[in-house]
This record gives sequence, structure tokens and C-alpha cells, in this order.
Amino acid sequence: MTERLEQDDHFFSAWANSWWDTDSMMNPLKSFNPLRFAYFDPYLEAGWQDVRVLDVGCAGGYTTEFLDNRGAKVTGIDVSAKLIDAAEKHAAESGRAIDYHVGAAESLPFPDATFDAVTCVDVLEHVQSPAAAVREIHRVLKPGGRFFFDTINRTFRSRVMMIWVPERLLGIVPKGAHDFADFITPEEMNTYLDAAGFTAIGAPKGIAIRGQNKDGSLKAKLVSDMSALYLGVARK
Repeated sequence: MTERLEQDDHFFSAWANSWWDTDSMMNPLKSFNPLRFAYFDPYLEAGWQDVRVLDVGCAGGYTTEFLDNRGAKVTGIDVSAKLIDAAEKHAAESGRAIDYHVGAAESLPFPDATFDAVTCVDVLEHVQSPAAAVREIHRVLKPGGRFFFDTINRTFRSRVMMIWVPERLLGIVPKGAHDFADFITPEEMNTYLDAAGFTAIGAPKGIAIRGQNKDGSLKAKLVSDMSALYLGVARK
């Protein structure tokens, strides 16, 4: 475990204490993982069992626990000490052996070629330097390792679908969660991948959000339209 940061002003830290509550405002984020991995799975041919995975920007642990359920050997890292505390507490309560660290995506505290795969979902649009984060992810991956990501395109549609509707109209995402200027076009993402030494594989996909179910989960599906939220995979 890395040393805790002295200050924790990360935006999502405000929801750390309620992250795993049944009525948590963060619960809709769980809805994305089944869709994400329906897209990711074909690019990890042998499956996730015993694969050493780093989840960058793990927050309170939704994706790390999703990976743990699939048999992966999971490490999670997040810049927020409060969110890591929430993730560790829930993992301990549910008997999971997930290795959590506090740290930034741009400076990962792991040796070169440590992991078989890295996931980084709903994160790159929040970091200070996406290019540096992608370089660090490339560094800690083993040769041939896979990088699985999603992020948000910078378009008029993404402003409507990822900010105006969820934050201002429906109120299902905290106001200020996203900054339109930080969204990343696919062309920019490809530039970061190329500069880091990655090779993009497969055809990128989008996720369309169609509304919200009565239990708070999101109605969403994989689509070919990448004008809002989109996913990709790259190989070292």
C-alpha cells in the first residue's frame, strides 16, 4: 500500500463513504461494466482467470471487483485516498484479495512489465495528462499485454448526452463530474496510443445511454456510434 496523500480533493471523493450503499448516487456506474467487458472479452482470448490486471482510476472498486469475480489477480490504483479506503473496506468485507494503492495514472508506482492487462475506464477524461497516463500504462504492461479503455468523445452530442442530460436534466450524475474541454476525440486517443508505442486492435465501439431503470441502473447498449462514450483496445 502506498502512502496516503495529505489532501484529497478529488471530485468523486465526496461520495466515498456511500460508494457501496444500495442507494449510492454512484450505483449507475456499475451498469457499464457488463457492456464494457462484452466488448473487451474477445480481445483476451484465454479469459481473465489468473490474469494479472491493473485497474487505473479504480475509484471505490466497481471494476476491480467485477474483475475479481472473473478470476483475475487484480490491483487497483486511484488518486483519491478516500476512494481507496472505501474500496479496501468493501473488499475486506466481501473476502476479496484485491491489492489497492493510492497514486496517479501519470506516475504509476509499479516496475516495468508488471501486468498482463490494464483497464482504464471513465478515467482518461479526468486526469491531468492523458498522454502521460497512456505512456505509464504502456510501461507497466508486459510485452503483448492488452490495454482496455473507454473515454468520452468531444462532440456536441457528448456535451448533451454526458453533461446536460445526466447532470442537469436527470440528476443521475453529480454536477461538475465532467468538463467538456477534457473530453478526448478518437483521433487524439490514437495519437496518445501511437506515441506510447501501442498498436490499436479491433474496431472501437460506442456505448449509448437510453435512460434509467427503476432500480437505478442505466439502460445502455453497445453501438457503432462513437460520438459520445467510446471503447477501445490496444496491444503493447
